Amino acid sequence: MGVLEQLVFEKEEEVWEYVRGCPTYVAVERAMNKDGKKVYVARRFDEVCRLQSDYQRYGNVHHYTLRGVGRLVLMLKRQGMSLQKLYDEYAGQPWIVENLEEVLAERERVREKFYGIFETHPVAEWTLTINGLGKHSVIMFLGFIDPHVCSTAGKACAFWALAGPSSRRVSGRKGVGNPRLRGEAFFMAKRVWMKGDSYYKPLAEAKKEWYLAKLPDERGKKAHAHVMALLWLGHLLVSHAWEVWRRYEGLPVHSHRLYIPPKPHEDAVFDDERILECLRTGRVE
Repeated sequence: MGVLEQLVFEKEEEVWEYVRGCPTYVAVERAMNKDGKKVYVARRFDEVCRLQSDYQRYGNVHHYTLRGVGRLVLMLKRQGMSLQKLYDEYAGQPWIVENLEEVLAERERVREKFYGIFETHPVAEWTLTINGLGKHSVIMFLGFIDPHVCSTAGKACAFWALAGPSSRRVSGRKGVGNPRLRGEAFFMAKRVWMKGDSYYKPLAEAKKEWYLAKLPDERGKKAHAHVMALLWLGHLLVSHAWEVWRRYEGLPVHSHRLYIPPKPHEDAVFDDERILECLRTGRVE
């Protein structure tokens, strides 16, 4: 399985005409050519996308459209945070309150409409089994994970800027992935930790023990270990969302010796002591 051909289009209507005429999945992304002009890159895969083939279920939506919805929700979230900051600084200004309420209402309307279409999608059903995650997390997973383009969990996590040292923002070097998605994954993991999910929190606690043993004794060690454990948990959540979607599409998923399966149901408790001990010690047996 892979890319059969790659084409570049200057007009948006041309690329969607090409997409509609292809029997297999076509990934679409915006890019800039050598002249600095916006173009559309279309990569045709030798795989059929169930998201588009299940027309009656999802309305023939494309992954490009899902990403647009994800960007919209992130934009509304950012606007809401900015207005909230203004409200805190200038309390009593009625125009700020009015705009804040409008932004929050629009974000909620987008969430409800989107979730109404995709509530039966396996990724949505799996996400809502996790204590602490909700409709916003469903939109993030569906909007920013493409199971065809990301043939491995590592590629999906790299897009979320969760690929380890290469994703860190360093002056003079272009980082890998989207740092805003890294922040989303971190806060997802933080909510899962705070809500005490019976499946994922024991895993994160075991990983935190390893970080505490690994990090040098210095001020802020416990806080540093906690942040690292949450980023690791965010990486795990993204990889599990990717796995659930790949299996739904009928695409191969390769496991490894320390394979941790996605949470199977809402009441599941993670009690595999072998894996927990491996996470605590860093040794894979």
